[in-house]
Amino acid sequence: MRHIRFRRPRTANGLHTLKSIIVSFALLTGLSLPAAAGSISGTYTLTPANIDTGFSVRVLGGRPVQGEFSKVSGKMVLDQNRPEKSRVNVTIDLSSVKTNNDKVTGFLKSSAMFNVAKYPVAKFQSTRIRITGKYSAEVEGVLSLRGKTKRTKLEVQITGNKGNGRVGFTVSGGFFRSFYGMEAGLPIYADKVNIKISGTGRRT
Repeated sequence: MRHIRFRRPRTANGLHTLKSIIVSFALLTGLSLPAAAGSISGTYTLTPANIDTGFSVRVLGGRPVQGEFSKVSGKMVLDQNRPEKSRVNVTIDLSSVKTNNDKVTGFLKSSAMFNVAKYPVAKFQSTRIRITGKYSAEVEGVLSLRGKTKRTKLEVQITGNKGNGRVGFTVSGGFFRSFYGMEAGLPIYADKVNIKISGTGRRT
């Protein structure tokens, strides 16, 4: 796991930026921050029940292939005093992929695509976060899939504070399947796989 490096805040504005970074971490993993002020140091977990992870692939001259992953989990560790030691990771159980067509679902699980028999999970690990707005951030990281690890980016957005230590969020981004040896169907089926994540998280 690579450490995420932040500069220590030196002013009140810097402190605000640190809080924004922490919020961005929470969004990525589907976890909320404490409702009241205080230390945010601790461990946060993400469970499948609190997040929806969908994907789509454009099809030349037709409707896009759409589906979802029903089993997504993760963990985040935050250190308020030494934010450079904070880290986050997310794991996707590829066998949980579903579409509205059983043949398509089976093909996605096959050796031509995810090859879930040999590579049952995909993992995302953050490496850098850049604040882009009051409630948004760009999260850089590495996605490991089919035995290959490539860099990718995610856009994170807060959608609302639901109270009781809960927060709503969306995450969007994607990856190019050819980078991971999944060239089947090109160019009829687009190379880029678009990812959309939404849900509500809670600090544990």
